[in-house]
Amino acid sequence: MKAGSVILVGLGLFGTVFAASLLAFNFANLGAVNSKSPIIVNTNSAPTLAVQNAAKALPDFTAAAEQILPSIVSITTLAEGENWFGERFVQPSGSGSGVVLSKSGHIVTNNHVVTSGGRRMADRIIVKFSDGETSEAKVIGTDPRSDIAVLKVERKDLTPIAVGDSEALKVGQWVVAAGNPLGFEQTVSVGIVSSKGRPLKTDDYAIFVDGIQTDAAINQGNSGGALCDAQGRLVGINTMIASTDQGSIGIGFAIPVNRVQEVVDEILKFGAARYGRIGIAVRSDSSILGLSQIRDRLRRQVGAEKDPPSQGVIVSQVYQGPAAEAGIRPLDVITKIDSKPMSSTEDYQVFMADKKPGQTLKIEYWSRGETRSANLTLVDAQI
Repeated sequence: MKAGSVILVGLGLFGTVFAASLLAFNFANLGAVNSKSPIIVNTNSAPTLAVQNAAKALPDFTAAAEQILPSIVSITTLAEGENWFGERFVQPSGSGSGVVLSKSGHIVTNNHVVTSGGRRMADRIIVKFSDGETSEAKVIGTDPRSDIAVLKVERKDLTPIAVGDSEALKVGQWVVAAGNPLGFEQTVSVGIVSSKGRPLKTDDYAIFVDGIQTDAAINQGNSGGALCDAQGRLVGINTMIASTDQGSIGIGFAIPVNRVQEVVDEILKFGAARYGRIGIAVRSDSSILGLSQIRDRLRRQVGAEKDPPSQGVIVSQVYQGPAAEAGIRPLDVITKIDSKPMSSTEDYQVFMADKKPGQTLKIEYWSRGETRSANLTLVDAQI
C-alpha cells in the first residue's frame, strides 16, 4: 500500500474515533441541560466571512481562460504513403497545439510539431479551431534553430491572441498554459514562472538560450501552445519538458514571446529567420581545457610554446567565411567576444543566438601560443 493511502486511512480512522468520543461527550452532558433552555448555536458569521475573504484573495483565471482559449488550436499532422500492395494511405503522424496570431489566418507553433525529427515536413497539416471547425494549413516557414513554425489557413474570422512582454515576466508570477495535451483540446493549466533565462539544447537542432521555466502542467500535445500571464496575454510558446517518464513533473519550458515575435517577423518578411555566423564549429566539451593534461596535449599538437588558456571555446572546424579570412584555425581557443569572456561552449551559443548578418564582433583568441584579436563581420548563416 502506498504511503499516501496509509496516511489517508490513518486520518479517517482518527476522525471516526474522535467524532465518536465527541458525540459520547455531548450526549453524556445533554442530560444536565434544562429541557426548557434551548441549546444556543453560535451563528457568528466571522469564520464564514474569513473563508470568503480568503477565497476572494485567491487568483481567478476565469477571465484569462475566456480570453486565451478562442486563440488556441489543435494541430494534427498526417503522413501519406503507399503500402506493400500499392495502395495509397493517409494516417496521423503527430499532434500538437498552436496559437492564432492574426485574424487572417497566421498561426504559430513549434517546428517539431509539423516536422519529423525537426527536419522532414509533415505531408499534411490539419488545424482544429475552438469553434470545432477544421482547415488544412500550409507552412509559411520554419526555423529549426528556435523551434518555431508559422502556418497559414484560409480563414478571415479568427481571434488573434493578445501579446504580452516576456521581458517583464518575474519569477513567481502566475502563468496559464493552454493547448491540446494528450489530445484533450482546449485545456488550461496554471502555475508560476519558476525561472527565466534557461539555456537548453534539444535533440531536434533547437537551441534555447532564454527559456521560461514553469510548473504549470505541460504534457505531450502542449507543444506549440500558449503560455500566458494572468491577464491572458501571450508570454511564451510551450515547447518542452524535463521528465523521467515523458509525463509532466512540473518542469516545463516555453520560448519567450519576444523571441518568437522576432522569428515570426523574419519568417514573414524573408521566408526564414536570419542568423549571423563567423564560419566556425566549436567543440561541445570545451570545458576539458580545465584539465592541465589536455592543455599540454593541445599545446604539443599545434606546436606552441605556451599552453592554451584554462577557459575558452575550442574551434573544431573552420569554414569559408569571416573566421577563415581572419586567420582563425582549428584548435584555436576563443576567449572573448566583444570583451565578454567565453568560459564554455554554452557561453558562445548563448552569445551568438541573436546575432544578425552585418553585425561586427571583436574576437579575442589563443592561436598556436599567441593571443590575437580580429574584427569579424557576420554573414548570413543560410548562405
